[in-house]
Amino acid sequence: SNYLQSLPFARAVLESDKKQTRFAIIEDEGKELGMMAVHEFRFGPVRVVDLYRGPLWFEDSPSVERLAAFATAFKLEFPKRFLHFRRWLPEWPDGDSARRVLMELGFRGRSQSYETQFLDLSRTTAELMNSMRPNWRNQLRKSQRCEVKVTSDWKGTTAKLFLHKYDLDRRAKKYHGRTKKFMRAELSLALAYEDMCILWAVHQGKSVAAVLVLVHGNTASYRIGWTTDAGRECHAHNLLLWEAVQVLQRKGVRYFDLAGVEPASNEGLTHFKRGLGGEEFRTIGILG
Repeated sequence: SNYLQSLPFARAVLESDKKQTRFAIIEDEGKELGMMAVHEFRFGPVRVVDLYRGPLWFEDSPSVERLAAFATAFKLEFPKRFLHFRRWLPEWPDGDSARRVLMELGFRGRSQSYETQFLDLSRTTAELMNSMRPNWRNQLRKSQRCEVKVTSDWKGTTAKLFLHKYDLDRRAKKYHGRTKKFMRAELSLALAYEDMCILWAVHQGKSVAAVLVLVHGNTASYRIGWTTDAGRECHAHNLLLWEAVQVLQRKGVRYFDLAGVEPASNEGLTHFKRGLGGEEFRTIGILG
């Protein structure tokens, strides 16, 4: 699963973006094959339909023919016409055969592939540590030597402060990210089920960085985070993600999705996330 197909995300797009969410089960001859959440915005004759990182398939390795059958049904259900728009980011590995099938059905790419990194949390701590890139592991050890302490909050008692600091950081550095309003809406539902955790890095009595992770099914995703100059100096984010890994393992989560890397536009972030040593997953990208 992924956070873009989660209930908290659906709550946020409704409250922040005024998009209704339609949930669907995908069937073939009475057999349930998968599920999806489609976000839809209407204003007069204008209709915008978004299906991001879906559908989610119940079988491990569905065939390209299965993808083609779904794409045909999706196209019929949400046709493109004047003032009707659709955006589909298939949760499907990039490849020539899949691209060819979708192009033949009339879907056209609008952007580069979407890439993310997955960590398999069923591995032992030693195995995960050994899979890290050496410089990432060295930065983690430096953070530990700096005596940075990490606390975790599953109840949301620190949510208001976290979002305030995140919003200040986002505005000051002018980076792309979900607004405070959007994240507050997402938090409100996830925290009710203790499916979202805020991890804080504290150094010399001061909060120097924090991250937010969302649990959805057997997977968790890195959502947002912020840091300070002191946090960067002591590599607090390395320690926060490593602590998140262990917290999620104790909760029984199987996979940790680092939620997107951007090799072309954000080389630093991409290098940092790849340093954890996860498995790369590259999708076809957004189609229209």
